[in-house]
Amino acid sequence: MNTKRSILKATFFLVALAASLILGGPARAQAVSPLFVGKFTLTSTVHWGKSTLPPGTYTLRIDSTAAPIRATIHNDRYTFVIRVKSLTSSDYHTGSNALLLKVRNGSLMVHSLVLADLHSVLIYDASPAQENVEEAHADLTVPVLVARK
Repeated sequence: MNTKRSILKATFFLVALAASLILGGPARAQAVSPLFVGKFTLTSTVHWGKSTLPPGTYTLRIDSTAAPIRATIHNDRYTFVIRVKSLTSSDYHTGSNALLLKVRNGSLMVHSLVLADLHSVLIYDASPAQENVEEAHADLTVPVLVARK
């Protein structure tokens, strides 16, 4: 009888431990302070990687500059997680935080994210050197205002 009770207690302990690790993990991950938090407003639909962002105001969060760098973008209705697919340049020293856009096939696309506060440029689409990019008649820079460091 004692053996069955010991096995039952050990099993209960292992299940409780596993549940606390699984449920406690996301809470710890969210408690990490981000490196960069900013806000930007889109007046038109913009394609960013495989995501399509409709017009609106968004919050941008960068938690780490370790590869692959992820940008988490959200507003009241949507959350997008976008990874750097191409290059990261750490030699940017002047200017301000901004999304740099380009027009391709009649659509606005994110080319890069300038994080002047982190002295970095995250390049999401390195294709302009390899293809013809249409000339745009609108400002293709979207300011990113620092919300919190």
